[in-house]
Amino acid sequence: MKQVKVTDQHTAESLTHFSMKNGDLVMADAGYGTAQNFIYAQEQGADVILRITPKNFCLYNTQGEKISLTALLKEAEEKHMEWIDVFGFCRYKGKTVSVRVIAHRLPDGQAAKARKRKTRKASKNQHRLQTETLLGAGWITLVTSLGAEYCGEEILRLYRSRWQAELLFKRFKQNFSIHTIKAGSSAYAETETLLWLIIWTIAERQSFQAECFLAEKQECSYSVYEECKLSFIQIRDTLRLSWSLFVDLTAKKYTRYLSKKQRWRINQNDEFHSAVLPGLLS
Repeated sequence: MKQVKVTDQHTAESLTHFSMKNGDLVMADAGYGTAQNFIYAQEQGADVILRITPKNFCLYNTQGEKISLTALLKEAEEKHMEWIDVFGFCRYKGKTVSVRVIAHRLPDGQAAKARKRKTRKASKNQHRLQTETLLGAGWITLVTSLGAEYCGEEILRLYRSRWQAELLFKRFKQNFSIHTIKAGSSAYAETETLLWLIIWTIAERQSFQAECFLAEKQECSYSVYEECKLSFIQIRDTLRLSWSLFVDLTAKKYTRYLSKKQRWRINQNDEFHSAVLPGLLS
């Protein structure tokens, strides 16, 4: 991991937060599937594979006329086609670059699940579900800068390898119960995020060492999830170490931390437990 950018909820997902170089291959989900991100990565010298929402991405032909991706998907379904592979152009703020669009039709079972998720999300947000959205849910649609020397299956396989990052985030959230960072400032949030990343680095190292150890013993390895979980538990127990084993709490230098201080105001919690609560329970 080389670049980490922490923002608040008002900052949109964008590749412009990161620097790239010639030879990089950038892959991202539909949240980054815009002409702006595609052109930015191209200007940085990187190749790109981005998932897009067909009805929201504008594709143009050599005459500058707009090509409807939704119409292409509809035509492909009517002809029972499994793949779409077309070339065109995308634009952003006067800049135009060539782009390749690849779409693969999902199996019926996966397509039905994807459309069900879209329907549930629209119902939850009280939005009207459009037919174009349901149509696009049955396809994986990608835009890429890779040329015809790479077939559609190879590009789709590359994109699907990005799912390992999503599985990492899932293990991270489940093992450490991290869902939302509550912070009063961006500096605090960034510090906490970097701390979790340090812990993740340690866990990955321990997981790798465990794999090497089991390989030497010629024993079957745990699943990646179980290895990660065991590493997280070990780190958690280390961080929650019982310090009373090493600190003599009867020493005078610790007395001021354990005794009550003289207060100018009445401690309402003490007053409740000493005066009010006994009367209620009697």
